[in-house]
Amino acid sequence: MRFPRIEEIKKIRKQLDLTQNELAKLANVSQSTIAKLEKNSISASYEIVTRVFEALDNVGRNRKINKTVRDVYHSPVTSVHKDATLVEASELMKKKGFSQLPVMNSENVVGSISEQTILEILRSGVGVEEMSRIKVEDVMNEAYPVIPDTTPVETVASLLTYSSAVLVQKKGKIAGIVTKSDLLKLV
Repeated sequence: MRFPRIEEIKKIRKQLDLTQNELAKLANVSQSTIAKLEKNSISASYEIVTRVFEALDNVGRNRKINKTVRDVYHSPVTSVHKDATLVEASELMKKKGFSQLPVMNSENVVGSISEQTILEILRSGVGVEEMSRIKVEDVMNEAYPVIPDTTPVETVASLLTYSSAVLVQKKGKIAGIVTKSDLLKLV
């Protein structure tokens, strides 16, 4: 096993939501040893460093296996209504800092719209004034897949190979959205 640098222990521990004491127990070392390693104030033996990184690796592997989409989705979902104009959709994306949005008709997902689609329309010669008359439903893309909140993260990763986002359903209602950047937070 190739280990990260010792300076990474604290970062990895925090990403795994472990306390120093929990990591110490898992690695069979003292809590003060973990604290000193994180401060880089001791020169630990190879054996101790190996135990610490193996403990972190084991926790990381176990947590990834057991994660479901409810562990990574974000909520509430920002969406645009199908009757909105492209200018309105673009302004909403800018305001919220999103590059894509689901398109809704009341509570039903009917499509998606992205910056890329809007930029392609601009490149085709359509002016901003005309874009203020074009409805999202006239140019929207396919709807994102909708999955239950109990779906394993591995399945979501596969779906994101074919779609730029996945909507999460809980009790029959859209509860959240997962994008590729949300999954990267697990790494």
